Amino acid sequence: MSFGSSARADQAPGASQPLALSLLQARELGLNQSLGRRQSSLGVRQAEAALAITGSRFLPHLNLVGLGSYAQVGSNVGFISNLATVGDLNFSLGRNGYTVIRNSFGNVGLALNYSLLDFSRTPLRQVASAELGVSRAVNAEQERRSRFEITAGYLNLQLADALIPAWQAALTLSNRLRRDVDAIRAKGLAARIDSFQAEALVATDEAGLAEARGQRRIASISLARVLNLPAQQTLVASDFLSPVAAWPLDEAASLAAALRQRPALEAIELQRQADLARARLARSALLPSLGVVLGGGINGDKLTFANTGNLNASAAVGSKGVAGSLPVASNGTASGSFYDYGVLLTLRQPLFDGGASRSSAELAQLLAESKAVARQQAEQLIVQTVQTWLSSQQTAGLQLEAARRAVAANERAVGDAQLRYRGSVAPLTDVLIAQRDLQVARAARATAIHRWNLAQAGLELETGSTMIVHGPSHLLRSQPHANNATHLLQHGGSGIRPAL
Repeated sequence: MSFGSSARADQAPGASQPLALSLLQARELGLNQSLGRRQSSLGVRQAEAALAITGSRFLPHLNLVGLGSYAQVGSNVGFISNLATVGDLNFSLGRNGYTVIRNSFGNVGLALNYSLLDFSRTPLRQVASAELGVSRAVNAEQERRSRFEITAGYLNLQLADALIPAWQAALTLSNRLRRDVDAIRAKGLAARIDSFQAEALVATDEAGLAEARGQRRIASISLARVLNLPAQQTLVASDFLSPVAAWPLDEAASLAAALRQRPALEAIELQRQADLARARLARSALLPSLGVVLGGGINGDKLTFANTGNLNASAAVGSKGVAGSLPVASNGTASGSFYDYGVLLTLRQPLFDGGASRSSAELAQLLAESKAVARQQAEQLIVQTVQTWLSSQQTAGLQLEAARRAVAANERAVGDAQLRYRGSVAPLTDVLIAQRDLQVARAARATAIHRWNLAQAGLELETGSTMIVHGPSHLLRSQPHANNATHLLQHGGSGIRPAL
């Protein structure tokens, strides 16, 4: 029985056609579509934008500025002062004199601002650069974790796929046993309890097969989520369950590889550097800063008088950009333009900020010290995890060899027990026990292979290596059976022993 037909049999109603993937294909698809990878990549782009913003803060800023105003004032006192849109005007008005002034003013120019001296410039750039490094390290670590999640999900699907033919083989034997019992009992050579026990064995194996198919469906759903595929997509593992080559590094080399150039550790170190830069940034708040402003522009003004009443003098006009006199005995207009430019230096020296700078610097320093402790904790966790994966693979190797021998022995025991039962030499209980032991041994072998391969994936995660050997081993390829996974579970895979 092939895995593809098993997947179609277990397919949920309304689901799409099964998608067969190898481990390499699943990794490539998952890494391209992983939501975790997409999120961490966006984090890198955000950090790059933040660094660009920080750099632009200390570049010269050039602005085009403009101003326009219009004002109308009526007066009979001959004097106007502090009017923002007109300025100061003095008039010599006769008795009962009155005038209406209208003023239009326009200005356009350029203003350049530049920070000549700012001690916060370097710490700000260091913070932004460190944060960018953190984002890149997190992205690299997320790639490792996404690869592990995909591999683990694929291995779970492989295990579920392998357990289905194991239960099917057990059910086939159970049905055969039930037929034998019925035939023997029909001749009056077996007790009725034997039929009941055989029927119970068939029901147990049917329940086990249903559970295996359900677990396979769950594994397919879980892998589809990791690969960011539609929820209704059914997946098939085209790589059958087989032990990969043993991990080539010893414990010392594995630990050295796990601690060397580890993105997770690099991210913590860069966070510590960012906190130290924030401490320097907080201290720089009490240091002086020097800036310059360069400006220049063109101005235009138009002043209009409308005179009524007893006017017997002239008006001395002083407004924005305009100075002169107009005859007040009649209406008049004065206009003109001028240019201006200048340089402004600004010096800022904070004297007291209530201790905010000192407290901020102290807080950042403490955060940096906590990052140093966090790095040590992360290193200890990495060491523990590597040792755990190495121990797990070593244990799985021993279990795999023991399960191989158990499968071979129990297959012979089942055959012998059946012959003895048919010959009325042994009770049916011996057959039931032997068959149940065979099923347990087959499941144990599949679980040991899964545990072996999962430990390999965990060591890949911790060291950043990609040493998993994909596809069947040379011993499996040499076997002519059409379905090597089913053959491996049913016949024990004689001769396969992972090197430790």
